[in-house]
Amino acid sequence: MSESKKISVLGAGNLGAQIAYRAAFYGHSVTAFDISDDAISAAKERVKKIAGNYVRDLDDVSEDKAKAVVDKIAYTTSLEEAARNADYIIEAVPENLDIKKDTYTKLAEFLPEETILLTNTSTLLPSDFKDATGRTDKFLAYHFANNIHIANVVEVMPTSDTDDSVVEQVMEFAPTMGMRPIRLHREHAKYIINSFYSTWVDQARDMWVLGVADIETLDEVASMLAGTQQLAPFLAQDNTGLGVAYQITKNRAETGDPLAIEFSRRLKEEFIDKGHIGKESGQGFYIYDENGNPTGLSDAAKKKYPPVDPAK
Repeated sequence: MSESKKISVLGAGNLGAQIAYRAAFYGHSVTAFDISDDAISAAKERVKKIAGNYVRDLDDVSEDKAKAVVDKIAYTTSLEEAARNADYIIEAVPENLDIKKDTYTKLAEFLPEETILLTNTSTLLPSDFKDATGRTDKFLAYHFANNIHIANVVEVMPTSDTDDSVVEQVMEFAPTMGMRPIRLHREHAKYIINSFYSTWVDQARDMWVLGVADIETLDEVASMLAGTQQLAPFLAQDNTGLGVAYQITKNRAETGDPLAIEFSRRLKEEFIDKGHIGKESGQGFYIYDENGNPTGLSDAAKKKYPPVDPAK
């Protein structure tokens, strides 16, 4: 085991909780930050489910080993506490530029000199908010895929200001979390993973909004082509969380795209506003049983919506 590092994860949602658990699983000292006691309570339940996923999906992980990791993660609602003595801070707050800038601006006053900042942004360029960090030479993107215990890759994307030695350091750090680092040589808004994935999912979203096919058919065809249900676009969005899907599509909707506007509206009004945020809540596009298995489409997913004319 390599030397344990002090790692703080900002944002303990779906992926933030996975990152925190992954780091603790590999022996690092981990603190998970979120904005309220309610968010922390939700994060603790999320982490317990992640432990169960390790037991279910990984042959060499026992229930005792997975549960022991749960108790190793500390939690806080204080940015000052999260920053204290941190070697690495991995930011996984919502995919919103203003929220990210605000988080880094508040964090800056508490940072130790040696702390390296890593953003898990999936669609934004790190250069868009690097100045808010106060240390552009020690800041870069570090993007994890969903279900990181299976898709154990991390995309390493520096800005033009990132010090080369910091890039090399975080490349070497990745395997200490059981991750395979993938180096990107220039900034690219959707990275490699999401450049492939978002095109796939956007096409499915658009066909649903256009009324070309229903969700179950689109997922069935996608699973057949991909050879795995993991890339069924609507199931995948349920797994990631519809809040994430909404924020990403909202960014696209702000460009005036009528299909993205309608998809965002459906997500918010028919799903999110009713508390149906995906697999985690037991319902999203699909309804899930107590073991997290989909049992069929939700009413909102089956609803007949007027198709959108993209020319209008």
